[in-house]
Amino acid sequence: MNASECLPEQVWYLYPLTIATLCVSCVIGALGNAMVLWLTFFRMTRTVTTVWFINLALADFVVLVTLPITIYYVVSGQWPLEKWTCKFYMAFLALNFFVSIYLLVLISVDRCILVFCPVWARNHRTVRRASWLALAVWLVAAAACFPYLQFRDIVPAKGCNHCYFNFSLGGGGDQREKSRALRRQREVIVSHFLLGFLVPLAIIGTCAHLIRTRLRRDGWAHTSQPKRMLVVLVTAFFVFWFPFNIALLVQLEKLVEPTNPFFPKLMLILWATFSLGCLNSCLNPFLYVFIGRDFRERCFQSLSSTLTRALPQQPQWQATSEVTVSPRSHLPVLQRSHLGREAGGAKAHLLEPLLV
Repeated sequence: MNASECLPEQVWYLYPLTIATLCVSCVIGALGNAMVLWLTFFRMTRTVTTVWFINLALADFVVLVTLPITIYYVVSGQWPLEKWTCKFYMAFLALNFFVSIYLLVLISVDRCILVFCPVWARNHRTVRRASWLALAVWLVAAAACFPYLQFRDIVPAKGCNHCYFNFSLGGGGDQREKSRALRRQREVIVSHFLLGFLVPLAIIGTCAHLIRTRLRRDGWAHTSQPKRMLVVLVTAFFVFWFPFNIALLVQLEKLVEPTNPFFPKLMLILWATFSLGCLNSCLNPFLYVFIGRDFRERCFQSLSSTLTRALPQQPQWQATSEVTVSPRSHLPVLQRSHLGREAGGAKAHLLEPLLV
């Protein structure tokens, strides 16, 4: 069958929009994240912040570079491969989805620690620990995507094979099996919404609020650049992934028969909203590296030097404020000649970490 026979006529307008969005995300996003990976691996000093961005760009890159499989699926209207590829490919997409979101949470928490505990961060925030934390993120994300391995299946509908959830493990049609399948369906969808959207969004929003409050309290309320950056990060996360998670929640109302769960209309809506999430992965290199820097000044710099400025390991306050470092203790010590300006020097460290 061709795609027109497998896709619902009621939402046909979503078909070209979804394909176009996926294609743009695949090409531009893969190139952008590949550039970030190349620069952070080979052109920049390895720091804690570059560890975050290497993993974030890697998660986005591997999703975007495999989007041709999704594009072919949407264009053909049915899953072209075997059952095991359906399971592993969808679990692979879910893995990188969770990795990206959890890394954004980690970056937000890291920004908070830099602002509220700069001395502690200076002594304990190491590349090795950051690498272990990044590995932990991948492991937690792998555990979160286990339901995709368990419940993804080839679901036939109107002569077309689709890669979709099948919560009926027993394959029976009795009422008890339907109840168990419905319970599994609710558990998977609600846990995905909580672990993959609501809880991360709450943490990111809380970190943004705390940092903004600290900046305002210490006299940086007039500075618009950090606040704009925080607003962009939270807004992008919310805007691009909110429709996909709402479409998942809609299944709780639509999938009354979890033993035969496929609805072509809902399937296309899910892929359309997923393509918006791919746009987030496409824009991440620009959101987390370029926003917040003067564009005209950046046009006269090499991309490598721009990223080096955008991803500092240590805030500039350590070099520009009235704080020096004791060679023995490696702790900041105020110079005697500037003791009277201790409060003003202490405030300077709050700004630079937020420019990432």
